[in-house]
Amino acid sequence: MTLKKPRSFELTIPSRLEEMQAVHKLIGQAVKEYKLSDELAHWMELTISESMINAIQHGNQSDPAKEATLKISSIGDAIEIIVEDQGCGFKLDTIADPTDTANLLKPSGRGILIIRSFMDEVDLSEREGGGCRLRMVKKIRGNSR
Repeated sequence: MTLKKPRSFELTIPSRLEEMQAVHKLIGQAVKEYKLSDELAHWMELTISESMINAIQHGNQSDPAKEATLKISSIGDAIEIIVEDQGCGFKLDTIADPTDTANLLKPSGRGILIIRSFMDEVDLSEREGGGCRLRMVKKIRGNSR
């Protein structure tokens, strides 16, 4: 018997929010391929959507000449998600705490909090050729989150 390795998924889009429909379609394909539970699928879609919107709006300043890339792959008992943009970059530790009373009424700033609370690993690095590379890992076996 031969076990087939789960597929990897990749998508590169111009930095326009209208392109998020293709992102949602790709997430749906990955969820089906990896046979994720409804709850895991919900949180996966939320975190990936949030990170892609951040790449488009904050990283690439909604410049359609710049691209955002999404990669989803299975690595053993986990799902690895990589989101890249062509922006100037930022540091995770410089983001204002959205739970601080001074930030509670701000209309944005909760995306990284959501991502960190769901994902098991979150790493931000500089992308080769410039821009940001956000790597997220979610363990899918033996994890109750």
